[in-house]
Amino acid sequence: MEVHHHAHHEGKKSWKAYFWEFLMLFLAVFCGFLAEYQLEHKIEREKAEKYIHDLGENLKYDTLRLHNNLGRNEEVGRKLDTLRATVKEAMGGHVNSNRLYQLWLSCRGYNQVVYNKAAITQLKNSGSLRLIKDDALVSSIIDYYDRVVYSVEDAEKKVSYSMDKLEENYHRFFDFSYFDEMIRKEVTWNQTLTDSTINGSLYILNIDPPLVLLNKDPKDLQQLYNVIATFELFLKQYNSYLRWSKETAEGLMRKIE
Repeated sequence: MEVHHHAHHEGKKSWKAYFWEFLMLFLAVFCGFLAEYQLEHKIEREKAEKYIHDLGENLKYDTLRLHNNLGRNEEVGRKLDTLRATVKEAMGGHVNSNRLYQLWLSCRGYNQVVYNKAAITQLKNSGSLRLIKDDALVSSIIDYYDRVVYSVEDAEKKVSYSMDKLEENYHRFFDFSYFDEMIRKEVTWNQTLTDSTINGSLYILNIDPPLVLLNKDPKDLQQLYNVIATFELFLKQYNSYLRWSKETAEGLMRKIE
């Protein structure tokens, strides 16, 4: 039996063949890397654009709230100024009790700004601030939230504390039992409360016989005067911080745009 052997026609590969195989493999891997790199950058750019858009929307919310609350607090501040002057007259023996009751009801409380921090919280927690390539913009964003907003919120704590002290003092001078009828008519449990709902303080000036203060002692009235003055001072300072915050937020919005 005759055995036939297959002939080996392939010769040994040259170095050029190995080089081209290596080059083609390298280029394939490199192109895949470039494509993945570009895709990642595209995703990061889209994320950065979304974060910046969300941040801009948060700032729009902030500036609107700041504008509205500044106006309300300025109105309260003017009434506090009048209340303080009226208490000072009472300290000298000229007690206009109806006027005192009317001012007391019309300037209780103040407007607190609650910032929308959703975007900056997400940016910080995810480490995505690095996606914003404008270093000056990043610095402005951090400065706004870490310095300006922090200062506003710190100032608000003083206002809140002084308002609590003022409320404690009010209870020593004003009798709520006069307003049982007003409370019953003005607000019901199934009614939505609006700024115009409680306006009972407007008719108090004409009540006859005049309302009576629980306490007319000049020394106690002096203490009330001091607490009103403290609250008014802290509210003015708070409003100054609100104006600073509003101006800074508007400038930051212009940079983002």
